[in-house]
Formats: sequence, C-alpha cells, structure tokens
Amino acid sequence: MIRFPLFLLRSRSLKYLSLTGSSIGFPDTYSIILESTWDLPALTTLQLRCVAFYDDNGTGIFSKCVNLKNLTLNNFTILGSCDFSVCHPRLSNLTLKNGYWALDAFNLVAPQLNNLTIRSCYGKHLIAAPNLASLLFSASCLLQFSTDLCYLEKVDLRIDTSFVWSGSRIACLLQQIHNVKFLMLNLELVKPLSAYMERISLQPSPFSNIKSLNIFPLYVPSDDEAHEKVTMSTKVLNYLLDGSPSATLTMISYEELKEKQQKARAYANAVVAQNRMSDLQELLEKEKANIETHINRRKTSVEADVLAHDQGKTQVENVQLHFERKMAQMKSCWEDVGVQINEGRSTTDYILSQLRDIEVLLQKDLPASKTDNLLACFSNLCAEVDNVVEKILHRMKIPQIHLTACSNELAATSRSSS
Repeated sequence: MIRFPLFLLRSRSLKYLSLTGSSIGFPDTYSIILESTWDLPALTTLQLRCVAFYDDNGTGIFSKCVNLKNLTLNNFTILGSCDFSVCHPRLSNLTLKNGYWALDAFNLVAPQLNNLTIRSCYGKHLIAAPNLASLLFSASCLLQFSTDLCYLEKVDLRIDTSFVWSGSRIACLLQQIHNVKFLMLNLELVKPLSAYMERISLQPSPFSNIKSLNIFPLYVPSDDEAHEKVTMSTKVLNYLLDGSPSATLTMISYEELKEKQQKARAYANAVVAQNRMSDLQELLEKEKANIETHINRRKTSVEADVLAHDQGKTQVENVQLHFERKMAQMKSCWEDVGVQINEGRSTTDYILSQLRDIEVLLQKDLPASKTDNLLACFSNLCAEVDNVVEKILHRMKIPQIHLTACSNELAATSRSSS
C-alpha cells in the first residue's frame, strides 16, 4: 500500500489528471491512499479510481485546486469515521461511483455545481448545490439537500428501498426536488410512498413545473418473486402530477422492461460472439504463418542434409564423424518431435475450446437481424479451423518423417561400413 502525499505533485500548468490505483482487498482497501491537500491551481479535470482518502474533518482535500470543474471518483473509499468534505466554488460536474465509507456524512458544498451523478455509494450524502441542474442518483444511501434547488431541470432516481428509504424520507426528497421539469422514478419507490400517503393526502403535489414523468421498474422479479411486483398507486400518481396537469406520463411495465433486457442481452451476445470469432480468425492466421515458417525452415534443413550427404559420396568421409553427425541429427529430431507434439496439442486444444465457446454463445438469444450472418461466419470459421488443425497435425509428422529418414540413412551407413 502506498501513502501518496499529494504535495509531491506540483504543477502550475497541469490541467488534466487521471490517477488509478489497484484494489488489494474489496471493498475498502486500495493501493493508493491520498493524503494532505492537493495544490494544482491550473487543474480543471481530475479522475481518481481505486484510491482511498482519510476523513479530513472538513479541510477539503481539493480546496487548492482552484480551477477544478470536473471531478470523478470511481471505486474509492474513505477511511475514518468523521466527516469528509468536497468544498469547491467552481466545481461544475461531479461523479461518484462505487464509494464505501463508515462516515457520519459525505459533505458536498459546490455553489456552481450543474451535474451530479451518484452510483452505488454507501453512507449519507449532504449536498449544498443551489445551481444544480441535473441529478442522477442510483444508490440505497441517504441523500439530503441543504439548499433550495431553483434551477433543477432533470432528475433520475433509481433508489433501492430495501434499506433506509422510508415513505417519509422519499416524500421529503420529493419536496426538495420540487422544481424539477423532467423526472424519472423507479417503480419500487411507490410501495413505501403508498404506505405514507395517508399522512400527506391533504398536502398539494410538490411539483408544479413537471413536463415529463417517467416511471419504470428497476428489475423484473423472477417467477418465485412475483408477489414483489409493485402496482402503481392512483394516490401516488395524483400526488406526483396534480400540480402539473399538462405533464407527459410514461410508464414502463415489467413486461416491457423484460423485453428490453432480453433484446439487450441478445445484442450483447451477438457482439461477444462476433468479437470472439474475429479473435479466433486472427489466431488462425497467425498459426498458419507460423506453420509456413516452420515448414520452410525444415525444408532448408533437409536440403542442407541432402547436400552434405551428396558431398559425402564424392569424398572419403570419416565414418566416425558421419555417425556423430547423424546421431546429433537424430537427437535434434527427437527433441523436435516432442516440442511439435506438445505445442501442436496445446494449440489445437485452445483453438477447439475457443470454437466450442463461440458455439455456446450462438445457441443463446441473438437478434434476428444478425443471426444468419453470425451463423454463416461461424460455418466459415469451422472450415478454417479444420484446415489449420490439419496443417498442425501435418507439422507434427514432419520431424517424425525426418527422424525415420535419418535412422534409415544411419542404418545404411552402418551396413556399408561393416
């Protein structure tokens, strides 16, 4: 583990920096721990991945990066149990992904922040961002705003309600984002909110500016979990839309989501299959080139042996030297036989295993528009594999043939000398 003092990086002109550590113990141990305050006054874009911070008691680790506008933290952890703060007057875009900590709170103070994305982070988030225009929140942790959001345009909420999100907390969050114009909510929020509707049934809708409301399920329950399907509540729908009668409502059903997921999987299968076939085709081309090189090298060696044999017929050759030369050739052939058999078996096994994997992929769901072309490509690939495997087997036989020739010649020489 490296403790990385940030003051070691000193630059008055650096504008873009990306730093990636490595995970050495999921979820909260990374190879780089960032300490102290980073003094990079020209920096505008910073991306950090697989790093750890210490809680800073509010000092603000990025406070001296005075021109920082874009900050991305991905796969990060915060050590300690106090607060951690990102306080920056010019920060415009912030993305937090896969963050882990046991803090009291993650504090964000960014008066110029326009876009905020939080995905799969744990712990409480306290946000002060009065100019926020776009919010994507996909997590189960708590989210609270300490300032009014007068300029909010788009909000996408994908909240797992199985943990800390009660109906009252959801209602409070909706009140805080009441200026939003384009709102996306996951259907699972409806269940705890429905249970809370009796307490707020007399309250007006918090939204008066909504132009578009999109409601969708996060996932499709299995057949065994069918009882967990959420039905849209009329009371909740009225609560969301009564203040915006001209808003456009779009609701995605479980069936539509399932169909969309199936299509996505089918296209993903097609892409993977096509890539695997391209990789295998490239491997076959390399193997054919290797085989051709080996055959040419062996041909040159055989021609040299023939020339030496012919020269031996025109001059008196020391029989002992002849035997030694032939024995050395036989030893080399034996070694070559072993190498060719091992390499040939390994290469053939790998090629065939790749072909089988591709065949399995092609048996999965595929887009109808791509199926015929993929199957045709696979058929051609099978023929190419047959051709290359046959060449590999032939290459494995060549040193054996040469070994037999050497042995026969050695026996003939032995008979002629006796």
